[in-house]
Amino acid sequence: MPIQIIWGNDLNACNKFIKKIIDQKVSKIWIEINVSYLNGDDDNQIKQAFDEILTPPLGDGSRVVVLKNNPIFTNKNEDIRIKFEKIYQNIPDNTYFILQNIKKPDSRLKSTKFIQNLIKKDLVLETSFSLPDIWDYEGQKRYLEVTANSMNIQLGEGAAELIMKSIGNDSFNLRNELAKAKIYLSASNRNETKELILKVDEIKNIFNDHQSNIFKIIDHLLQNNINESLIDIHYLLKKGEPALRLNAGLISQIRIHTIVKLLHKSGEQDLPTICKIANISNPKRIFFIRKKVNNTSSNFLIKLMSNLLDIEFSLKKGNNPFNVFTEHLVNLS
Repeated sequence: MPIQIIWGNDLNACNKFIKKIIDQKVSKIWIEINVSYLNGDDDNQIKQAFDEILTPPLGDGSRVVVLKNNPIFTNKNEDIRIKFEKIYQNIPDNTYFILQNIKKPDSRLKSTKFIQNLIKKDLVLETSFSLPDIWDYEGQKRYLEVTANSMNIQLGEGAAELIMKSIGNDSFNLRNELAKAKIYLSASNRNETKELILKVDEIKNIFNDHQSNIFKIIDHLLQNNINESLIDIHYLLKKGEPALRLNAGLISQIRIHTIVKLLHKSGEQDLPTICKIANISNPKRIFFIRKKVNNTSSNFLIKLMSNLLDIEFSLKKGNNPFNVFTEHLVNLS
């Protein structure tokens, strides 16, 4: 009855972990039959997952059933909980049921309490892969340094900060860029015993010329650096980022920054109250947001929020995303 709970927002690490299980347990000859990827957002696929985990694998090796966006331990659903509790004991020993979700299992749910008992009995394994929050500067820096060290790369002075600015909170790109750096450093290092040290000047030569993410765009917007924000927006659009999803992310974050700014301006200091109004789960984040909006006026944030809502309306009418973002943001500068 090998059940594996995987959660966390580092989807690259989650996928690598799942692939490792499949490579170790499933016969390559029977892999197309004995591996299933199903989506927990679909009730029919949840039912299919429950059916498949009770089916022994065909041929040699094991069967692996992956239920992504697993709702069993994140959403209250008594039907799913009861069904899972009834069938879990009947899962064949050579069938692996992988339950994956970005969210951590909700400890208040009966299903989570049930699975915790199984974990204590070593009947279920739980693994988490979480990236530090984008606002957690020290956490991101530690994560980057640990990742680099795991690849036998030491970071020179200022290297971590430049890498963070270039890549952001993207573990997949981070490992790719560090892998390129390792090849470069190894080739230029004649003394094989000498440790590989990645310096600032080398980062500019090795890493991609342009990386972008939504939080860099937000930083540019908060600094009223509209030209740079549009460059990054256009870059993401060219990479295939859906315009509505990109704008929704901007609206969500700018809304939080605006609320924190207005509450701070009004004299509100109670962190639980601010968290509740701004829908912030970690009170520590408020310190970072206040720092970011310290030199940004309330009127500018309100105007920015209004323009982003106008962008949403215009995008839903089918207008060209490149033109829409440019027309509605350029008048802010």
